[in-house]
Amino acid sequence: MRYDDPRLVDALAREYVIGTLHGRARTRFARVLAASLTARRAVLAWERSLQPLALAVPAAVPPTHVWPRIATAIGTRRGRPTFGVGLWQALAASLAFLAVILGGLYLGQGTRLDQAQYVAVVADQQTGPIWLLQAFSRELRVSTVMPRPEPAGNSYELWMLQGPGLPPVSLGLIPGAGNAVLPLSDAQLGVLAQTMTLAVSLEPAGGSPTGLPTGRVIFTAPLLRV
Repeated sequence: MRYDDPRLVDALAREYVIGTLHGRARTRFARVLAASLTARRAVLAWERSLQPLALAVPAAVPPTHVWPRIATAIGTRRGRPTFGVGLWQALAASLAFLAVILGGLYLGQGTRLDQAQYVAVVADQQTGPIWLLQAFSRELRVSTVMPRPEPAGNSYELWMLQGPGLPPVSLGLIPGAGNAVLPLSDAQLGVLAQTMTLAVSLEPAGGSPTGLPTGRVIFTAPLLRV
């Protein structure tokens, strides 16, 4: 694996911070961190980018059955962090805790966290995270972390970016404030499985009239498989 590729290092750093890099891949990247200033800077950049997301939601008590899973994931004893937990592990735990809160409170549906298949965080470089996106088996759940009201006469539309030469595919409209659930068709799920990046464009009210982005793309976000 070419750890001198900045795009690869950035992608691994993102998954390392969030906690979706597991097993030998995580062990190998930990060794890379010890020797690579570029990798350490990438991890620090993702920690700083994602930390506001963990701080944006008020504290809440998750269901009792969740604690053992968190403890196992971050290497704790009796549900309390050990002193050896590093900064990025602690941040990953905070993000996992946030996902538990959102997963449990979202629209009162009580869907288990382990049913989520994909996660993305759409963020503004200046103000921080705006939307948390969680794709489940047949639906995409949109949680607004920092409200960003749509300009008058416009709507935000979410797109899946495909490979070179292939058109973006719409996932639907997302709110500037509050939450939403977008149903996922078989066709959308097929594209989602091949997608690495999501994008948000500013469209006329009601969405693109052409089936393709007509307004400017204002945000992009990596799509993580969990």
